[in-house]
Amino acid sequence: MRYTAINIGPIIGTITMARKPRELWSASYLFSFLMECLIKELKVKEKTILSPASLDKVQKVGLYPDRVFVEDTEDDELEDILSNALKEFTQVTGIGRDYVNIMYVSVESKTGVDVIKDLNRYLDCTELVNRPVDDKSRMNVLNLIQEKNNSALFKRAFGNPNWNFPFLAEIATDKLSKTGEEDKKVLWMKYRDEEREKENNSENPEKIEDEFYQKIKVDFKEEYRSYYKYICVVQADGDNMGKIVSALSNKRVKDLSTALMQYGCKVSKMIEEYGGVPIYAGGDDLLFFAPVVSGKDDVENIFQLLSQIDECYQVGVDKEIEKIGRPKDEKGNLIHTTLSYGLSISYYKYPLYEALRSALDLLFGKAKNVVGKNAVAWCLRKHSGSGFTGVFTKDDSAGSIYQLFKLLMTFTVDDGLVSAISHKLRANEDLLNMLRDVNDENRIAAFYDKIMEEGNSGYIELTRRLLWTLMNDRTGDGQVETGDILSKMYGMLRIAKFINGEGDSDE
Repeated sequence: MRYTAINIGPIIGTITMARKPRELWSASYLFSFLMECLIKELKVKEKTILSPASLDKVQKVGLYPDRVFVEDTEDDELEDILSNALKEFTQVTGIGRDYVNIMYVSVESKTGVDVIKDLNRYLDCTELVNRPVDDKSRMNVLNLIQEKNNSALFKRAFGNPNWNFPFLAEIATDKLSKTGEEDKKVLWMKYRDEEREKENNSENPEKIEDEFYQKIKVDFKEEYRSYYKYICVVQADGDNMGKIVSALSNKRVKDLSTALMQYGCKVSKMIEEYGGVPIYAGGDDLLFFAPVVSGKDDVENIFQLLSQIDECYQVGVDKEIEKIGRPKDEKGNLIHTTLSYGLSISYYKYPLYEALRSALDLLFGKAKNVVGKNAVAWCLRKHSGSGFTGVFTKDDSAGSIYQLFKLLMTFTVDDGLVSAISHKLRANEDLLNMLRDVNDENRIAAFYDKIMEEGNSGYIELTRRLLWTLMNDRTGDGQVETGDILSKMYGMLRIAKFINGEGDSDE
């Protein structure tokens, strides 16, 4: 039988044009819609689609990936399908073949074994060929994704061409619209609506957001925290999914595609309820913006949201793999899938593309390189220029690094205490090196009793447990030097303090 894979683009080149959340959403949704048109035409021709699954209802976020895998297609027939799909796409968006790139490869196989793996490899090679795009075509796309009013993409996704897409400051301060006194909530919505109206008629949106924050800081003086001026950019990717797909039969691949599509729908709603904005939720990939903290009672901060997404993925995807038949690796071990994250937290004026690139680098440069994966790599980039970063596995068992980190976020402590703990540990780094050789937790406890003389005793004890756990960690990101451990610990203390709440003076 003949198997074909179709790939669409240029996705990266289009996404890099985006400078605002709505532009990034539009760039992503543009290609999800193109894939939707292709799938629709394939179904009209009654072709068997292995992946992705399809939806009958229009969604508010891009849920379709950039590749589709099909059984039994001939070149002539395929060209007709592509032509019809592109025609519908162009009628809605005004973008045609002079910009979009549609490539396909085919293989023959009697058994269907490894066909998706082979097709992916061939498509990876074809993507290395960059097709030139003229300035006029590029400008047409730029105008489309920058459209604030009468957007064809907004009309299709939201049913309103003038949809008010959230701006960064609106996302970052979402908690103020959900907590506290009712008149304060109404006031926040009044300021939000005023800034939306100004943004629609302004060529300087950054100034608009500055004015929004000036109002917020005056009228929400008691509630205001520095994290309201920071935005989370999150990239997530499923671990071991490639291995799983390669080991499944075609029938099971279809079942898995359905599970992934349902997961994408659920997790998008979850992000919205938290106060975030999903940009893309296709397959096992996820990209979204979110506030650092939320007004949602059971999911109060970004790390709790990641845990909720993890649970959704485990129930909706990994357990579904168990039902359809969990494959084994070459050593005979059952293959499980988890999620790894790149989390970039940056000041609202920080360039959007840089924040996106940071999240992507954190995901694939750090989180994915942790032994066993299932990790989160994060970076907090402060307005002052300072920055803190870290990475750890999401082992939530008692006494784990991740569990201790979550406990840190429950403590309200003075900034001076965090700095004092770090300073005293740094000043005794040589002694810590010797204690590491002894590897006796009682010695570490005695060391702590001697040098930590003041402050919140519960918090100090928690930092001692964290230090001991970090010193004996054999997974993590491979850090072994005491100085590296202290840097990692200080980063965790700082981001926990930041999430728990810092005053405006700490920006």
